Amino acid sequence: MELSTALPKERFVATGPEKPVIRIGIVGCGSRGLAVLERLCALAGAGERRVEISVFDPHRPGPGLHSVEQPQYLMLNTVASQISMFPDQAALGGFSGRQGPNFYEWCLRFKPERAVRPNEFLPRPWLGEYLAWTYDEVIRTLPESVKLVHHAQVVDNIEHTDLGGFVLSTGEGQRHQVDWLLITVGHAQAPELCDNQDGATRRFNAYPQPRSLKAISSTDVVGVEGLGLSAMDVVAGLTVGRGGRFVQAPEGLSYEPSGHEPRVLMYSRSGLPYRTRPDISPHRTGTSALIFTLSAVADLRARQPRGLDFEAQVLPLLKAEMYVEYFGMIAALHGESSARVKSEVATAFLLGELEEKAQELAERHGVPMLDESAFNPRHLKAPVDNYAQWVREFIEADLQESIADLDHSPFKAAVEVWRSCREQLRRVVDNQGLTPESHKVFFREYAPLVNRMVAGPQKERHQELLALADAGVLQWVHGSKVMHSETSGAVSVYLSGSQLLPLDAVVCAHVSDNLGAVTQPKVIQQLRASGIIHSLNSDDEVVYVDSHGKAQPNLWITGPIVEGATYYNHYVPSSGSYSRAFVDADRIAREMLGISMLLRV
Repeated sequence: MELSTALPKERFVATGPEKPVIRIGIVGCGSRGLAVLERLCALAGAGERRVEISVFDPHRPGPGLHSVEQPQYLMLNTVASQISMFPDQAALGGFSGRQGPNFYEWCLRFKPERAVRPNEFLPRPWLGEYLAWTYDEVIRTLPESVKLVHHAQVVDNIEHTDLGGFVLSTGEGQRHQVDWLLITVGHAQAPELCDNQDGATRRFNAYPQPRSLKAISSTDVVGVEGLGLSAMDVVAGLTVGRGGRFVQAPEGLSYEPSGHEPRVLMYSRSGLPYRTRPDISPHRTGTSALIFTLSAVADLRARQPRGLDFEAQVLPLLKAEMYVEYFGMIAALHGESSARVKSEVATAFLLGELEEKAQELAERHGVPMLDESAFNPRHLKAPVDNYAQWVREFIEADLQESIADLDHSPFKAAVEVWRSCREQLRRVVDNQGLTPESHKVFFREYAPLVNRMVAGPQKERHQELLALADAGVLQWVHGSKVMHSETSGAVSVYLSGSQLLPLDAVVCAHVSDNLGAVTQPKVIQQLRASGIIHSLNSDDEVVYVDSHGKAQPNLWITGPIVEGATYYNHYVPSSGSYSRAFVDADRIAREMLGISMLLRV
């Protein structure tokens, strides 16, 4: 588990003769900033130039969003063994990385008080500790040629100099000049909450917990806006975060209230619950795509340089790949050759006979066709009548699929394609891969569908929701039953019949997106206002270029704040297989250091 910065120098060559020191600024140092910092420090040891790195983060570098001060009841929704800050050869596409423990291995060493499994969802503050430890290890093993300074300050202004560099100013009046700049400041800003006037329902943000929910009392009726991961965190904060506890009994899970819980009503705009993450075998390895491959995406983009239509040109490949996984697993469960059936489906797709083949396989095995909700965001609608009962039945059915696990649920295997083919989706979307209209459709309809299908909570969270509903602490209401008064700011909910229940408080439990200028972090707004970056699109979506429509050659913006310009950036890296986060970090570091990569023999 020890780290090593050793990299084979013969693979790299520094460009040009001896040059002045390279000055690099990193604004924000959560997991993405840390990934670039690790690559910079590792690669700088193979070069001959001196490097000065200035890290600007008001908090301890490393944890970012995953604060070590978070309550233990906030859980990760990625299993421990799939998280790592140390890129191996697989993660970097075959080139040497840095040795070090993944999150699971780190927990074995530093969390001996608990028996940790590789496929377990662990407390979120533990990840914060792991990220902070990684930063300390990177600092401990700095090459002699690297000087690193952490400025525990917020950058409030960035100027572009005549020579092409940047001057970063902090609130204390200090100015720092850098040649290369990375900005990775996390998610969009939480919505500004207006002052609570008389008669208005009090509004709260979901984070940071537990402070964000402290003013909510046990006598309040609370609306939770959202049904996804943030909503699960809010419900946990208002229940187990207040002393309640879940008890596992032979008849199932039950909840014992502490008496400090408010009454909770959950709702969302779509009314559609998220699907839970299925159980995963500890040493499961996924299979390569047969139809929706990287080469298929490259071919599509080469033939359509002006942009793809996602629904017409990309979705058919995704749907076919889902059929491959769906019927492949059904065949395996029926004692047949999964590989043979997968090949049948792939051949039928190439011949234009996919639907006929799917119908034949469904009849052969006596199973239904793959539910259209797996790939069609408009197929499933939440009913208004008996909505709470519908949600309960939806959750119970989905839990059975998750308990069956990813190796025994054909439906979960099919929708897992959204996750396993995430890199293909990125290459479809990134760098204006879609037409402007299709880009909007993808982010407004399909990106939320992907989140509901494969980026939902742990199955235990939904089991807890059922127990809370049984205990009378929580209930689901359809979004159409929630009434907002524009004049008074009051929010009320229609329950059975015409009963109108006023809400004392509402918690915003959905993450703000970055597709509009208003929600972007202040440093991004400042860069736009000063003209250093511009939007390539007329609707202000976040594609950052200079005033001539070209990318700034020495400025990178990465992480969740570029969601929209690129796709799916809100995750912590992993090793063991190709990792876009690590590959991007490696590329950024090489360009900053002026290191070119020799062709491999």
